Amino acid sequence: MVYNNFLNDKEITQIGLTYPTWEHGKTNEPSDLRIVHTYDITHKLEWLDFKVLAFVKKINKDYGYDISSWNAINETKLLKYDVGGKYDWHQDVLWAPKEHRKFTYIIQLTNKKEYEGGDFKFRDAKVDLANAGDRGTIIVFPSLLYHRITPLTKGSRQSIVGWVVGPRWK
Repeated sequence: MVYNNFLNDKEITQIGLTYPTWEHGKTNEPSDLRIVHTYDITHKLEWLDFKVLAFVKKINKDYGYDISSWNAINETKLLKYDVGGKYDWHQDVLWAPKEHRKFTYIIQLTNKKEYEGGDFKFRDAKVDLANAGDRGTIIVFPSLLYHRITPLTKGSRQSIVGWVVGPRWK
């Protein structure tokens, strides 16, 4: 679930960490479920889509989910958490009429030494997340799993999140 060195420094630089417009993301729920800046990069980095999908398909051999479509990556976001930023417990599964989210992936762009807090956690899965904050690391997991990002207390944390979809669950 945690795979180090998925992206190297050259690839991360290619992505770029500064974008002209950030969409401030915050739910309408009174609990402020998420406080994070977002930037939609869906299909803007074709090389990254190819690399992620090939990687997820290898991992999927252990799961057997139906993700056979080339267009299996349906949404990708660049995320930026500043001090106070967080994302409380949630699932990413999307019960759309034709497709459901099968896998979530998170690619760490900022080195863990550059911020405090902002830790990725699973609620029910027992997974070693000791290296999850390493720059270039990818975390891949079934979208049904509850997870969160703890509040950031210092610095800034940037990552990419995306979802791999497939036909409706049977």
